[in-house]
Formats: sequence, structure tokens, C-alpha cells
Amino acid sequence: MPSQHPATAQATSDPAEVAIRAAGEFARRLGSIRTDAGAPVRNIFVSSPDGETPPLAGLLRGGGRGGQLRVKLYLSLLWVCTAAPFEAAYPARAWAALLGLQDPDGKGARRIQEAIRDLDERKMISVRDRGGLPSVLTLLDEGGRGEPYTPPSKSYNALRTSRAPREALLRQQYFKIPSKIWTEGHLARLKGPGVAMLTVLYCEQRGQTDSEVWFTPEIAKDRFHLAPTTRTAGLAELRDLKLISTRQAPVSHDGTYIGFQRRRAVHSLLIG
Repeated sequence: MPSQHPATAQATSDPAEVAIRAAGEFARRLGSIRTDAGAPVRNIFVSSPDGETPPLAGLLRGGGRGGQLRVKLYLSLLWVCTAAPFEAAYPARAWAALLGLQDPDGKGARRIQEAIRDLDERKMISVRDRGGLPSVLTLLDEGGRGEPYTPPSKSYNALRTSRAPREALLRQQYFKIPSKIWTEGHLARLKGPGVAMLTVLYCEQRGQTDSEVWFTPEIAKDRFHLAPTTRTAGLAELRDLKLISTRQAPVSHDGTYIGFQRRRAVHSLLIG
């Protein structure tokens, strides 16, 4: 565990520029191999296999900036805590700078502390207080059940070797969010709907970086539990920031030539 913390940049007041500089410091601490790997995220964070509200939608609820900050901070912990013991002990101002919050040493740090308490209460992380030192944040499983965190690839391979049932394997399937989302300041610029839809698109892309993604409003509601306004606003935000491109194309529900086709908006992620 690092004994020091990344120094937040004070040379500029632009939150996005501060975020880029802070992300560069985090990336240097992670090292090139871990940075190149990006953030692994289990599909169950986005799409619940049992019909319950997925953690992504649950963290967003409550409205305002609190919901989006919870999601951004948890995704950032998945990016940073990729090696055992899957914990980090950076000051709140470092996280505030990474996520592009105004006044990272003051109000921004207080918002981070509130988000940490929320994630702890929601069983997404555990927190160990160290008095005057930064608290130790330990990742818990993306399912939100308070289970210990293990890398999804390791868990999946172990279950497959033991010939576990398909349902167990499904809970370990995952996707990756590239480090550029942090190091180029995109996460800091995004609002809640944009963060939600970016995460959904990476999940639906299923690791095929050149594939297009589409889904109906019904799928967004039933699979991801996201409101139509979140879907529409999030996709528009991603287009405005040049993170996705969208075109109209004929698609069928089952992907076959014989299946009934309709013209749908299909989306391509521009950062893979």
C-alpha cells in the first residue's frame, strides 16, 4: 500500500485539467502493466441476472451529484485496487481531484467523504479508520452483497475448473473500462447519465472493441433498470464529448437474417 498520496494539482483551477494530472499520478503509482489493463467490472454491476436492481442503478438513485459521485468513486476503486489486498489509502482530496470536483481540498474532499460513507453503507466497500491518516478503503464484490472482492478473471477460471453451474459463471463475467477514461479526463467531465450509459455500453460491447451496440428502451429499463431520461441524456452526453458515434441501422432481436428487423440507433464506442 502506498505510504504517500498523489499531490493534487493546484496550478490550474480547471477541474478537468486537475483530473488529468491527478489521474497521471495515480497511473504512475499503478505502473504501466496495471494501467494498460484498465478497470475490470463484473457484468452484475450493470445488469442483474436475477431481476433485482443492479448496483449501478442503485448507486445512481437518490438523484443529484451524490449518485454520480458514488458510481465514479466505485469505478475508480476498481481501476486502482487491482492487486491484493484490493485496498487504497489516499486522502479524500486525491479522489476529489481525480474525479474533477471543485475545491478538492475543501468542499470536494467533503463530498468524497460522504460518498465513501454511502458506499460503505451499501456494502460496496469496507472502511478502516486510521485516526488522522487517510482511511483504508477495501473493495467488496460488485454485486453489493458485502462479499470479499476477488478479480473476476481469477474467480471465473476457478469456477470453470471446478465445473461450477452456469449461473455461478455468469456472475463472474466481466468487461473492462480503459484507463483513458481517467487519464484523459473523460470521467471527470461526465455527469450521472453519461457515466451510466458509458458503463452500460462497455458491458454490452462484450470485449469486442469494434462492435456496435444497440438496445431498446424496454431493454434499458428491464435489464439495466435505467429510466428513459437517463438513457437519452446519457447517450447525448457521450456523443457531445465524442466518446461514441451513433447511426441508424436495421437490426433484428436475435441477430439472424430471418428474424424481423427494425431500424435502430446503434452506438460505437470511440475509446476502446
